[in-house]
Amino acid sequence: MTIQADCSIGFKKETAYGTAVTVDRFLEFTSESLDYEREYYQGEGLRPGSRLARSARRVLAKDGAAGDIELEVPTRGLGTLLELLTGTASSTIVSGALYQQLFTLQKSDYLPSATIQKGIPRLGADTVDAYTFKGAQNTSFELSMANAEVLKLKTSWTAREVDTSIVYATPSYPSGFELFSFASAALVIGGSVTVPTATTLATGGTEVANVRDFSISVDQGLDDNGWNLGGAGKRSRRGAVGQAAVTGKVTAEYDSTTFRDAVRDQTPLALVATFLGATDISSGNKPTLQVVVPDIRFEGELPKSNGGDVITQSIDFTGFDGLVAAHALYIATRTADTAL
Repeated sequence: MTIQADCSIGFKKETAYGTAVTVDRFLEFTSESLDYEREYYQGEGLRPGSRLARSARRVLAKDGAAGDIELEVPTRGLGTLLELLTGTASSTIVSGALYQQLFTLQKSDYLPSATIQKGIPRLGADTVDAYTFKGAQNTSFELSMANAEVLKLKTSWTAREVDTSIVYATPSYPSGFELFSFASAALVIGGSVTVPTATTLATGGTEVANVRDFSISVDQGLDDNGWNLGGAGKRSRRGAVGQAAVTGKVTAEYDSTTFRDAVRDQTPLALVATFLGATDISSGNKPTLQVVVPDIRFEGELPKSNGGDVITQSIDFTGFDGLVAAHALYIATRTADTAL
């Protein structure tokens, strides 16, 4: 039996680009927009007595797919997805049941590709139809923490093709996972920060207490080529990464001139956003997700009057490679998962 809420999304890293593998990781997602992304060519030749474009002259010229997946970030089962988003990943035991996974932006041409399968229940049929997206690569992602909410992740994808002939994979989900709450979030901006390693989280810096919300986005800068002759209209290779763009935004209450001066002076600042789960993995060690950008610069507005309400600043920032830390972006997680 099925109901209309019985939708699923599963994924797995591919061995060969565009060759489907059986998905075995599943996301409790909140929304998705995965769909065809095709281009058709319509012949324009004139013919007496025909006022409409002719169906025989319509051909598929470019095949593919694209879309977004949004979810509330879980404390378990996220490693494989983060590897697809960043390209470089490690998983190392810290002690006992505590593992740390470290992700950094890949510095070679091709991000990994994945098979993504979504299951869509058919109304009144007790059937779930499988739509399998082969050769899926991440084009961008965003982590965000709104005021009094939970950490959320939006991922955007481009895929080589959609296949409706592949058998639906029955979903399964990790047990014992929680969500990262606003109540357990902390933000460091500025000060002296030590970046994370394979087994240690980032430390140091100046913790701020006036920021209401936070978001950070990564645009992979994938090229839009690879549709070549002989490829049946499909991309014949993975998209190549270009110059990535790391950007973000905070909303801060105006209780000091620190952010104002950082905007004015283009002060280089380290950023560390840390999110904790509620239940210890081992004594004193909670599930953790930490985002570290060693060098950001703020671009934002001057404070403005707010009709007598508390004045805030909406401040954008951009991440840079300061050529001091080994990487311009780190994502570190502490988890009970024993592998990616």
